Amino acid sequence: MPSVPQSWRRLLFLLPVLVIALGLATGLYSGSLPKPKFLECKSNDTNPFHNLHDIIHALWAPLVVPINQPTFTTIDGAEKSLPAPEELTHTEKLGRRLLILDVDTRPLSEEGSVFGESLPTWDNLKNPSAGFLSHYMYSLIHGYSYKFIRAPQYVDRAPHWSKVVLTKEMLKSYDFVIMLDYDAMFPTPELPLEWMFNYWKIDKKVMVAMAEDPNGGDNIDLRDKVNINSGFIIAQASENTQALFKDWAECPSEKRYKDCAQWKLKLFHEQAAFSSHVRYDFLDGKSINTDPGYIRMLPCSEANGIPKVKHIGCWGQLVRHYWGDKSKTNDEFSHNVMSALTPLLARAGFGPGGNVDDFRGKYLDGAEVLDQPPSA
Repeated sequence: MPSVPQSWRRLLFLLPVLVIALGLATGLYSGSLPKPKFLECKSNDTNPFHNLHDIIHALWAPLVVPINQPTFTTIDGAEKSLPAPEELTHTEKLGRRLLILDVDTRPLSEEGSVFGESLPTWDNLKNPSAGFLSHYMYSLIHGYSYKFIRAPQYVDRAPHWSKVVLTKEMLKSYDFVIMLDYDAMFPTPELPLEWMFNYWKIDKKVMVAMAEDPNGGDNIDLRDKVNINSGFIIAQASENTQALFKDWAECPSEKRYKDCAQWKLKLFHEQAAFSSHVRYDFLDGKSINTDPGYIRMLPCSEANGIPKVKHIGCWGQLVRHYWGDKSKTNDEFSHNVMSALTPLLARAGFGPGGNVDDFRGKYLDGAEVLDQPPSA
């Protein structure tokens, strides 16, 4: 498809979801629910992707969790409860003021990737692109903004460092930036970030929140505290946050942090720099030990890892990170899609107003279907 613009070829990948969504939404919204705008398309509107946001949003609408729902049961059966209503930090949807951000320095142009010459298929989809598509889909479900930044790379550092400065840059335009590595995914796409913010008590004081790494081994910082993991970053815009990310990005220069240059190329790069240096001295000499409200450490069990590594305390109840098995991002993306389609297909096809004729009160007699029992 060399003559078709790249953006159109990527959108065409979602055509099967679009078609299914149209059919489902027609059934789901034929009753008392308001009809979505995309079902009122004018006859001269020939762009099938003009209302893609509405279509994806409608597909998940019956499943989306209210941001103030008192409890939520995770995919592994654990019940999570919000604070009392008067203690909630978010009572309104953030919408486009929240950005879901992907940053990557790789070409991603091979077969099965989002920037390939031909469209990726379900069978050849590469795991980085499965992660990116899941992030984009999640943003559409909840009405968030989304950006993919094809990043330049530092000449003297590992590519991971680029996400620090580019997250900082995006914070100039959005209230919240959620930066995800491609292998960090949402196992329950119906759960909005505002609910998680309420659960984790992300208030106006919090500048950044990240999950803890597994406790032990190489995941211990220079002061014997467990490292953070920067594969899932919640960053809230403020002058203080700009200062924090500036110090973080400049950490290897050692203007403020002695011995930080070692993390330019050494594992765990920007994670280790933040863990061993930045969080112990930020703003005007504040530390996570003296001012823990500015930097929120999220439990590894909830915001890091996957069920396969549950034995080390990290199994991703609310946010998963597949550093333990990156190939499984494709399975997670498949689950993301089918978790919505399965109940909606069942409701549209087999629920009230569906395609079921109930003959259980009838009687069969030879080749006849009778309303009354056949005579003896």
